[in-house]
Amino acid sequence: MLTPAAAVASRHFPSPQDLLRPRRSIRRLLSQLHHAHRLIHDGSSSFTAVASQLLASSCASSADDGYGARRLFDRIPDPQTHRFMYNTVIRAFCDSSCPQEALRLHRGMLRRGMLPNEFTLPFVLKACTRARAWAHARAAHGVAVKLGFAGPQVFVGNALLHCYASAGCLTDSRRFFDEMVEKNVVSWNSMINGYAQAGDAREARALFGEMRRQGVSEDEFTLVGLLLACSHEGNLQFGRAMHCHMLVSGSRVDLILGNALVDMYGKCGDLWMAHRCFRMMPLKNVVSWTSMLYARAKHGPVDAARDWFDQMPERNIVSWNAMISCYVQCGQCREALDLYNRMQSHGLAPDEVTLVAVLSACGQIGDLTVGKMIHLYIRDNMDNPDVSLVNSLMDMYAKCGQVDTAISLFDEMRRKNVVSWNVVIGGLAMHGRALDSIRFFRSMVRDSFSPDEITFVALLSACSHGGLLEAGQHYFEAMRHVYNVKYEVEHYACMVDLLGRRGYLEKAVCLIKEMPMKPDVVVWGALLGACRMHGSVVIGRQVIKQLLELEGISGGLLVLISNLLYENHQWDDMKRLRKLMKEWGTRKDMGISSIEVNNGIHEFGVEDIRHENSSEIYAAVDQLSYHLISLHFLTVHPEELCVVE
Repeated sequence: MLTPAAAVASRHFPSPQDLLRPRRSIRRLLSQLHHAHRLIHDGSSSFTAVASQLLASSCASSADDGYGARRLFDRIPDPQTHRFMYNTVIRAFCDSSCPQEALRLHRGMLRRGMLPNEFTLPFVLKACTRARAWAHARAAHGVAVKLGFAGPQVFVGNALLHCYASAGCLTDSRRFFDEMVEKNVVSWNSMINGYAQAGDAREARALFGEMRRQGVSEDEFTLVGLLLACSHEGNLQFGRAMHCHMLVSGSRVDLILGNALVDMYGKCGDLWMAHRCFRMMPLKNVVSWTSMLYARAKHGPVDAARDWFDQMPERNIVSWNAMISCYVQCGQCREALDLYNRMQSHGLAPDEVTLVAVLSACGQIGDLTVGKMIHLYIRDNMDNPDVSLVNSLMDMYAKCGQVDTAISLFDEMRRKNVVSWNVVIGGLAMHGRALDSIRFFRSMVRDSFSPDEITFVALLSACSHGGLLEAGQHYFEAMRHVYNVKYEVEHYACMVDLLGRRGYLEKAVCLIKEMPMKPDVVVWGALLGACRMHGSVVIGRQVIKQLLELEGISGGLLVLISNLLYENHQWDDMKRLRKLMKEWGTRKDMGISSIEVNNGIHEFGVEDIRHENSSEIYAAVDQLSYHLISLHFLTVHPEELCVVE
């Protein structure tokens, strides 16, 4: 009579390859798993080997994301005595959509007194990386050191390197890398890719040089990391050198390396080489097409990017995000929202990158209706949205006039960063609430957040709009001496505007002379506006001379100069300027207002005929004008009313 273990072993036991076969193999596996569950429940002590093999086969099936294996694991008598079973299930979950379960298993393993081995820890560290559980990763590092696996076991060391680099802890990662007794090409790749993803191309290049000096041969992943560093830095020269090195050394350009080359040339602005590398690729995927789309969107006209997008044989969420972001960055926000609606009609769910771009579009054109719809989508579909997404949501509400709603969102945030504070301070400044901006700035410093250059642009702008000269001068001085923030041209523009609004034109001129950089059109424009406000023709003439020497002066500033000359009776100078404007073909950009009607945004300007219903709109305006004139006449001359009986 067969023992329970022999009874199971005598059957055809499914291998992981069986799981890739048709449904009949799957049904056979399920039947055998059911039989195994029954034998396990009976508590057979000779079942260990078969149970381990059944568990491995169950983990190889991705149908239930590892939970079937977990149910089988939970029914094995005393699984804590078998480290292999723990490793099997932890490995299954570290590759699943729920890596946190692998960490729970690891904690349970330690609570039962079972120590991990050199195979357990790489799986645990991989789960930490995917779950972004950095505290657990440091604890696992401590366990590895205590058990003596951190140094001699290169696989454990590589997992630690990758984990720290993914967490952005490059200092810790580099210290551990330098202390490693044994390194292989994966170790070097982990550090190079860590520096590349952090945008530190200089360190990535230096490490590659050290790698070659120590006689370690690079592989395709080394080259991909270096090309990524070139892309982030925009270093076309080093990128070309890497490409030449690949050609000379005879490196095989596979799909991943080919995509990295297209991405590098595209982000560095060499569209011709990007397209050439793209054409030479024997096999292309959606990443290849999307890399070219990014290149065209960043360094070419938006219409060319849209043509490329329309001819792509396959699109993923990254492709849609690239095109939507391109529209937003070019100021074509209505087209961005239309493309977002088209994406949804294709059944593609937006991710956080999509929503950030769409919220930016809503903020730029004041489309509060769509912005609120995005807010509802986030609330219903995302349990823990990223801080950048909540920042974009606050920015949208602030730009659409609902700054108090933005503040409510800010107060509800569990995690904040400097951008969160900047959005609120900038939103309050935008709406003229200077004292509230200062109050939030003080809270920011009190909560140990370090203000940056954008914080001070918002703060000084608030002081300028609120006429808070003393506060503005205080914070301008504190930038360098207290907060160690470097002055930029935007900060000088805010201070010139603040001094000019209060009538201190001479001080504004002195501040401009002290600038370490060349004043731009914004600085001179702020001073010119103050000259017109206070009727200062002498300083105004100096500003006009400086503005006319600059390239790219806008029609609006030329009109401002013309008005200044007119208001101070400088008729001849005004006529000469008007003649120059006519010769240059300069026109002031039309001011655009927008109105929301029936959940739609409609834009209009002075004498605007772009709207499809412009004839009906002007007819309604004429009727209103006639009606108002009639009411005025009847109010002023009531005696002319005729009463007809």
